[in-house]
Amino acid sequence: MSARKILRPAVLLFLGAVCTASAASEKGERAVAVNAAPGFSGGASVGRNITLSSLRGKPVLLLIASSPRNAAFRRQCSELRGYYERLAAQGLICFAAFTAESGRVPSNIPFILANDPAAVAAAYGVFGEFAVAVVGIDGNLDCLSTKPLPGYRVLDLVVNNAEMQRLLRK
Repeated sequence: MSARKILRPAVLLFLGAVCTASAASEKGERAVAVNAAPGFSGGASVGRNITLSSLRGKPVLLLIASSPRNAAFRRQCSELRGYYERLAAQGLICFAAFTAESGRVPSNIPFILANDPAAVAAAYGVFGEFAVAVVGIDGNLDCLSTKPLPGYRVLDLVVNNAEMQRLLRK
C-alpha cells in the first residue's frame, strides 16, 4: 500500500476537524476540542471526586510518574516552582498519577492525586517512568512529553492555548 493512500484519510480527518473548529469560532460558539484529552478523575484520597470534564475552562497539568521519588517527577516539580504563582494566576489545576508507589508529593505546589493512576497512564499512552501533559481550557491535549518541561514552556502552553488563539483571531 502506498504512503499516499495511507496519508490521504489522515489528512482529510485533520482538515475536517480544523474546519469544524473554524466554523464554531466564526459562529461565536465554544471551540471543539480537536485533540481531546482523555478523561480522568482525582481527589478520592481527600473525599472528593474531581473529573477533567468538570474543569473545562481551567488549564490542567497532569504529571504521570512511577512514584513521588521519581527523578524526572522531582525535576518537573523543581521547574514549576519558580513559575507556580503565574500558573496559579491562570487558574492551573495540577494532578499527579503515581503508577507504582504512592506517597506524599515533595512540593509546595498543590497536587490532586488521580483516582486510578494506571488507567490514567494507559489512557495517555504512557508506559514509561514519567510523562507530563498540559490540557488547555478547551479540553485539548496541548502537550504530552516523556521528559520534564521547562517552567517557562508550561507557562507558555497554559497562556497561549488553542482557545486563547481562537479569541485573538477575532
